[in-house]
Amino acid sequence: MGPSTASPLRILVVDDEPNIVDVISMALRFQGFGVESAGTGRDALTAVTAFRPHLLLLDVMLPDMEGFEVARRLGAERAGVPIIFLTARDATEDKVRGLTSGGDDYVTKPFSLEELIARVRTILRRPGTRSRTRAASSSRTSSSTRTPVRSHAPARASS
Repeated sequence: MGPSTASPLRILVVDDEPNIVDVISMALRFQGFGVESAGTGRDALTAVTAFRPHLLLLDVMLPDMEGFEVARRLGAERAGVPIIFLTARDATEDKVRGLTSGGDDYVTKPFSLEELIARVRTILRRPGTRSRTRAASSSRTSSSTRTPVRSHAPARASS
């Protein structure tokens, strides 16, 4: 049997923190995914049309609009792309808002890359999510995927 000619599954990483984008993108590429990135909501909306990702990793706190608004606009356009929110906002009301505004999952920073990859794979296994292509490899793992990712978001005051 020859090597697979299927295109890798495409993931769009949207975050305005370059270090977060770099770490996530590197881990996803190592796992065989095709990755593009965007640093603003507007760039994300454009990239969804051009890149046609199978999944979107979307920060909630973007410089030009909230990730929730990006999800709402994509839903209005019937883009049909699954969304995992990545954010430092960990209040229950934010999680509920993310999941009810079109998000398929909600992961708070800091997070484990190993867990994030597992969540990505879980969503991509759903029927209809990846109708045209398959991931290059679903079994590659590395100790580098176990590195927790920390955000530079300001700490919240306790009440």
